[in-house]
Amino acid sequence: MIERKQIEHLAHLARVNITENEIEGLTKDINEILEYVSKINELDILDKFDPFVSIIDNNFLREDRQTEDENLIEEILANFPQREDHYLRVPKILEK
Repeated sequence: MIERKQIEHLAHLARVNITENEIEGLTKDINEILEYVSKINELDILDKFDPFVSIIDNNFLREDRQTEDENLIEEILANFPQREDHYLRVPKILEK
């Protein structure tokens, strides 16, 4: 069971300001979630099923391969709005 003090501590760590009503609501909601998870944990699912077995026996993914096909490269670059030679121009997202 989670307590009010733990919610306040988590809010402080996350640098989030929350009101008294939000603290009460979060405490109630999280406790309901934890109660639900504890009910799920009571089930003996692992005794009946191996969690590491896939229901799909076949691997449908193709193997990655590198290509130097100029036509393919030009086709991809033609769909991009801004480019420079064989490079795609994108907006700067990192500052110095």
